[in-house]
Amino acid sequence: MRIFRPHPVRLARALIAVSIIAVAAGCGGGSSNSIPNPGSNSICDPNNSGIQLARPAAGQFGVATNTNTIEIVANGNADQLGQFTNQFDLNLIDNFNNEIDTGTLTAVADPNGPHPYQSDFFYSGTLNGSLLPSRTYSVYLNAPNTNCSRGLVGQFST
Repeated sequence: MRIFRPHPVRLARALIAVSIIAVAAGCGGGSSNSIPNPGSNSICDPNNSGIQLARPAAGQFGVATNTNTIEIVANGNADQLGQFTNQFDLNLIDNFNNEIDTGTLTAVADPNGPHPYQSDFFYSGTLNGSLLPSRTYSVYLNAPNTNCSRGLVGQFST
């Protein structure tokens, strides 16, 4: 009768192989908690098919300074913005290089909004500050928890 005794070297190799597989499985693939372009400095929503300002409209002049939300419209929702909306915000930079950001974006319904695309999806963010009079604001889509580069959405003036 033969008695099985694990060899210490074989056992150590097996444990190392199992731990490597477990670590690789934990690091690979996406999850619902993914963030846009992790570890990348490319544009924050690289797979979008078009994004524009909705409210205020791009190029709009005389926007009220008491405006407290900024809304954008996107072409479809199969991009990172559509999949991970709460990972994005908007950065507003005026012509004096002052910045106001919104909170994280949320998907909103806007049946009376502009419809520049075949499949319009609207996203809104609430400003964390006040617009100043007689300024031109450039609005950028940003993913604040990454090092991706924010992308210009449009401009408006107060």
